[in-house]
Amino acid sequence: MNDDISPRLTAMRDALVADVASTRTTGPERHRRPRPTRGAVIAVAVAFLVGGGLTGGLTAAALPGSDPDVAVQSSLATTARYMVEDANHGRILGTPTFRVVRGATSLTPSDRPAGADSVAVAWACLDGDTPTVEVAGRPTVGSVCGRRGDPTSEATGWSLSPAASTGATAVTFSAGDTDRYAVWVSWAQAPRIAAPSAQQRAETTDGVVSLDEYRTAFNRLLACQAQAGQAMDDVPLIWYADGLWNRSGRGTGPWYLYATPSTGSEVFDTQCYPREFGAVDAIWQDEHPQPEDPPVDPAVG
Repeated sequence: MNDDISPRLTAMRDALVADVASTRTTGPERHRRPRPTRGAVIAVAVAFLVGGGLTGGLTAAALPGSDPDVAVQSSLATTARYMVEDANHGRILGTPTFRVVRGATSLTPSDRPAGADSVAVAWACLDGDTPTVEVAGRPTVGSVCGRRGDPTSEATGWSLSPAASTGATAVTFSAGDTDRYAVWVSWAQAPRIAAPSAQQRAETTDGVVSLDEYRTAFNRLLACQAQAGQAMDDVPLIWYADGLWNRSGRGTGPWYLYATPSTGSEVFDTQCYPREFGAVDAIWQDEHPQPEDPPVDPAVG
């Protein structure tokens, strides 16, 4: 995506960065840049395009004089493209389809482009409950939206789901006759995620990660990033005790607290992290949960 092409996406990205930063702890070293959550993107998309709250459905209050359906279409397109391309390093392909419907409906994308292996779907609840969304007969793993009587519920959802390997791929929406919602559907190409290395598989096969394995896996991550020309700063192990971070082994932990570059994150997200550290990191974080509310910019003892 290009900032010059999409000022709206630029504004959303800036808001997402602020949202993510505000929900993460900070420390003496930079943390790994988290991928924006569905909830963060949804909240920003709704706040960006909807001025009057969710009660009564989405409106075009943020776009004076425009058709409400056009505003919804723009919101869904922005959400889907950001999450598929910027956050997850996939690609939107072909010409998207947009509809405002009521009750159950089905869409079957045609003219499958070369390289398309997935379908990106975004939906917005306009009046009533959320639809149940399936792609190629499989339920999507996405957000729900718009529970009737709950004005705090999210207004949009999205998913990136595998397309049928052959033949047509139907996208079905199951909803009540009075439920009105908007849908945005497009062919897509899923990101190419590296498989765990043999070393990482060996470190995680027993479901337990030792400190030596955690260190070794992180060093492989650093080497992978350096080989790709995106070397990371020196990152020490750090512990947490008595409201402070320290490097002397006191308290809970340890963890590597670091960040990835703001540009060129695709190598980290799709190659180095999943290949060398992702599975080890997940097990380690489960075994050593970080404190929920550490101090901001603490001194290191």
